[in-house]
Amino acid sequence: MTDLAPWLDIACPHADIRDGSFDESLFAADLGLVANGMGPDDYVDAELFAAKTYLTENLRSVLVEVGNRLSGDAGSAAVFRMQTEFGGGKTHTLLAAYHLFRAPEQVAGTQLGIDLAAALRTGSLPNARVAVLDGSALTVDPETMPDGSVVRSFLGHLAWRLGGAAAYETVRAKDEGLRGTSTVEMVKLLSEAAPCLILLDETLEYLNKALAVGSVDGNLAATTLTVIKELCTAASNVPGVAVVATLTSSRLEDYSTVAGQEMAERLSKVVGRIENIVTPVEGDDIFPILHTRLFETIGSLEQRQAVADAYGACYDQMGDVLPQSYRDPSYRDRIRGAYPFHPELIDLLTNRWGSLSGFQRTRGALRTLAHTVKALAQSNHQGLLIGLGDVPLADDGVRAEVIRFAGESYKSALNADIIRPDSKAAVEDERRGGEIKRNRVAVGLATTAFLNSFGSDRVLGASPPQMLVGVAQPLPGLSRGLLDDVRDALAGSLWYMRYEGGRYRFTTEPNLNKVIVEREGAVGDGEITALLRETVGHIAGPVAPFRVVTHVVEPNDVIDEPRLTLGVLAPHRAVGNQPGSTAVEADEVAGAVLNTGRGSSRSNKNALVLVAADAGGVTKARQVARTVVAMRDITRDSIRVKRFNQDQRDQLEARLSAVEERLPQEVVMAYRHLILLGPDGNGGVRVETVDLGPARVGDTICQRVVDHLKATDRLIDTTLAPAALLTDRFGVIGSDEPVVELDRLLDYFYRLPRLPKIASSDVLRRCLAQGVSASLFGLASGASWDAADAVLRFGEPLDPTEIQFQPGTWLARAADIKPLIEARRPSEESEEAKPTTGSEPEGETTPTEHPENQQSGVKEGQDPTRVTLTTRQIPADKIRDVVKVAIMPLAATGADVTINVEVTATHPDGIPHTTLDLTVAEGLRQLGLDHDLTK
Repeated sequence: MTDLAPWLDIACPHADIRDGSFDESLFAADLGLVANGMGPDDYVDAELFAAKTYLTENLRSVLVEVGNRLSGDAGSAAVFRMQTEFGGGKTHTLLAAYHLFRAPEQVAGTQLGIDLAAALRTGSLPNARVAVLDGSALTVDPETMPDGSVVRSFLGHLAWRLGGAAAYETVRAKDEGLRGTSTVEMVKLLSEAAPCLILLDETLEYLNKALAVGSVDGNLAATTLTVIKELCTAASNVPGVAVVATLTSSRLEDYSTVAGQEMAERLSKVVGRIENIVTPVEGDDIFPILHTRLFETIGSLEQRQAVADAYGACYDQMGDVLPQSYRDPSYRDRIRGAYPFHPELIDLLTNRWGSLSGFQRTRGALRTLAHTVKALAQSNHQGLLIGLGDVPLADDGVRAEVIRFAGESYKSALNADIIRPDSKAAVEDERRGGEIKRNRVAVGLATTAFLNSFGSDRVLGASPPQMLVGVAQPLPGLSRGLLDDVRDALAGSLWYMRYEGGRYRFTTEPNLNKVIVEREGAVGDGEITALLRETVGHIAGPVAPFRVVTHVVEPNDVIDEPRLTLGVLAPHRAVGNQPGSTAVEADEVAGAVLNTGRGSSRSNKNALVLVAADAGGVTKARQVARTVVAMRDITRDSIRVKRFNQDQRDQLEARLSAVEERLPQEVVMAYRHLILLGPDGNGGVRVETVDLGPARVGDTICQRVVDHLKATDRLIDTTLAPAALLTDRFGVIGSDEPVVELDRLLDYFYRLPRLPKIASSDVLRRCLAQGVSASLFGLASGASWDAADAVLRFGEPLDPTEIQFQPGTWLARAADIKPLIEARRPSEESEEAKPTTGSEPEGETTPTEHPENQQSGVKEGQDPTRVTLTTRQIPADKIRDVVKVAIMPLAATGADVTINVEVTATHPDGIPHTTLDLTVAEGLRQLGLDHDLTK
């Protein structure tokens, strides 16, 4: 599909259309002017007119019938009424009859003349006297004709045009008295003039003028109706005479008075007695007429069919979201026939706009399309067709046609939402970029809704399928889902488009979007700040094991105590605030809060962490908060709400609910910076800032902090490796010190940023109990740790609840507590324990060393130089704990630790290849680790 050429590369507009030099009067044919030798050459010059006339089947039929009648065929109809819904029809038919039968020699050599002559029974075009009575050109005042005759009524004009002064003399008395005639006298008049053709155009306009002129029948309009009735009756009885009249029944709204409407109905009945209704242009006949008027060529049948098939396939892919009519094979025929226009555009002009009183079908529709082709050609439009969404409302000519019937009040809507470079739709295209920007999809969707907002239908606007058809093209990157997403975005941003009754339409009244924007402008910063503070307070909440303090702005806001505390900096204390702004940079505030508290240096520096918002995130959150405040104000404005219809009230409620739900999410996303103290590598501390990254759905501010601290082993809530207490990295017991008091040990975990944070004192209790049981260290309680009566615990099970963090209880190194325990053994036990020469002690066996220790020469009591740890059947959720209790303590000793991992995974439904190949294998490759993956 991508090799399809744009319409502009296939179809070639007439030169004057392409460069915009065309005369708009070309689309405003006026029979009266042409009869007087005035108007554009395209209409006055018979040969040129014939060359630019497309002969539809209906137009051919009526002209053949009229030609046969004028040739003397009494069996052919005599009276014809033109009825049409679009340009190229009624007046064009009258002009065709005028040129063909008034001076047939001028058009005999044209294709139009040749085709018509061949279809006539006589084989040649008849030469008839043509009388033109154009109601828009006739007046009800006395009019002096070129020969000096003064005519005063419709009858007088008819007689003079049929036979000049001589014919007029036969009706002079009746004309001067504004009286009618008889059918017999009318037959005589027509018989003298035969063969003759009477063309009546805009007759209703003349009748409405005549309503104000009195006559013997009450008014001149009534008299004229009688004359027209007699004319039609007489014409039917005189061979060689034909009457062709235009009555535009769909324009009764132009004559809004009761008398005017009644006159239109009476005229229709008078002519209707003996008329033959003819619709020169019907249905898709309009397609070739447009081609003839606007284009030199529209490409080959194959090129047009290729585009039609591509669109048909595109609509098929959309499935049931589009009505069957768009997916039917016959619609491809319509696309091919209308090319380069999309049938939907022509249908709108025909079926919707064609019924508008302010939209003149002939001149309005053709001018609109001419300006559309001009503007798109000059901008090098690259679309495959000219659809509804492509109509360039920014073009002065197109916009003038629309405003003519829509009204000046719609200019605000066009400027705000569609035509200006900074309009809402244009900004949406720019924001999205890519294919959306290249094809101006947002502007096209807004244009489609706007064009469908006018007509005589009870339900105005574009349905979702019509919106799709207005912009969809068989191009990559323009999926239905993407088009729907852009449409929904416009529904939430345009100021004058509203969605009501399942349709998108424009009005002159600002929609809810604009009302909200206007109300947002009145929202003060104080209201926004208050709402953000309230929101942070609601969503921060307590989260174990931290106490949470919100709206932190200075050190005094957080108490210095040995308790894990999470401080949430106020939103205006954000990371990334511009220098010189009224807001203070978060790092500056955080440094003060973490290091000081209420006038002195903070003691429990490891107990406190802070979380700060990102300046960009705060900006977004403030905008959402502004919208929430504005919408809440609107809901409380009873006067404003009463002006909304039910759909708007429902939208207001739904949108307020949605934005209130969105605000906490924006706040969570904004708070992404964790700030805490850590070691600086030189024995001191420094402020560390960690970006927690984008938040996931369902995350909370505080839980994100807790999860990060646990994942990085900076918060221990289950198991603390006992050996870690003895490492230099922890540094809780001096290298030359045998013991550390337990209350001080616990205090270190709240004071020293180099230590991990412990969720509670129970974590340290369990750690101490495990260390005593494993003989890594011991516990001593008493007046001093090495007092003779001190309680010593070493190498034995210990209940963690027995451990109390209070003065008089110490953690003692194993090397220092062992001698104390040995010294307390009874002397007799010591004697029994002494070995006898040449024999083994009774009741004991010689310890058996681990094979690896035996091979390396490790003796009992010495630290092994190499160990191998094997553990099996580890559940996935215990891996992190194994790393904490087994691997990290070994690494903490400075040992060179290597790990071989064998993982067995089973699942009854199978393990996805994407997980194995893209996640597991690729992840290990990126880590630089050799691996074998067996499936």
